[in-house]
Amino acid sequence: MSKKRIVVIAVLLGVVVLGGVGAAGLWQYHEQPEFCATCHIMDPYLESWQSSDYGAAGHAEQDVACLDCHEPTVQQQMDELVMYVQGDFTVPLDEREYGNEFCFDCHEANEHTTYEEVIQLTADLEINPHASHLGEMDCGTCHKTHRPSEDYCAQCHGPVATGPGWTTEVTTTAEVQVWAPDMDCSACHVMDPYFASLQDSNLLAYTHAQEGLECLDCHELEAVEQVHEEAVAGGRIRPRTVEMEFCFDCHLPNEHTSYEQVIERTRDYVTEGEEINPHDPHAGVEGMEPVECSRCHQMHEESPLIDGCYDGCHHRAGLGSCNDCHEGW
Repeated sequence: MSKKRIVVIAVLLGVVVLGGVGAAGLWQYHEQPEFCATCHIMDPYLESWQSSDYGAAGHAEQDVACLDCHEPTVQQQMDELVMYVQGDFTVPLDEREYGNEFCFDCHEANEHTTYEEVIQLTADLEINPHASHLGEMDCGTCHKTHRPSEDYCAQCHGPVATGPGWTTEVTTTAEVQVWAPDMDCSACHVMDPYFASLQDSNLLAYTHAQEGLECLDCHELEAVEQVHEEAVAGGRIRPRTVEMEFCFDCHLPNEHTSYEQVIERTRDYVTEGEEINPHDPHAGVEGMEPVECSRCHQMHEESPLIDGCYDGCHHRAGLGSCNDCHEGW
């Protein structure tokens, strides 16, 4: 073999070797987060990975790089390059969605292998965000990577997750059923006073409970659904207003079928030595409408009854008794 041919072969081998080394080096470099920022639109994402209060920086501390979570094929990467060159993209970029199992596969060292284990990890918190009435939620509903994580529970319960890297401004609506007829009301509401009223013989709630009535007998399903549809996060739910016709429908056995019948039943009522019909206290007064049952008869708290006439209206106006206005009573 001639010396010239040997030189040519050597040069070709060198090109192949250098090309292979270069290709290997380029492939290795393309796996680094810095390579992603070759496209300028990726700068904020790299910066959040390098130093921030976001989840990306937490992953960086554990040597988790971009392609550990973003697992595109070669074809997908080529497509992304073409889209970038053509300007066929929007900023910020669409966020990738991950299922919980994807997170659990990587978080084994932290005992995040199942949702039940995650619940136990936060069991010591005053409000356990992972053991909520919403059931199992996607990790990504709250936990973000390249932007502040969102305290989803704060919409109703006030701040639960606080500190750097968290916000109470929620942009994602979880696909969960917030309320259902078969839910335990106490999952969201402080129900202890209402439950206690069912055991207090001085309250009407107790009387109704003794008759076998349950919550939804008065708080009708349709009304409850409307209340929850109109509810605003962080706001008080309006109390249930019951009109007298609703009461009459249920009180048929007690002859409470009309206001006239109720008036007749208490015609001989005497209070503080005065004969006064509490259901017709303004008899003969023009323009006075019947008083709604619920004005005096309260369910879950002490009812004002006839004393409510004095305390609520007459005493407030400086009147001592009905006779001050109604001569002869």
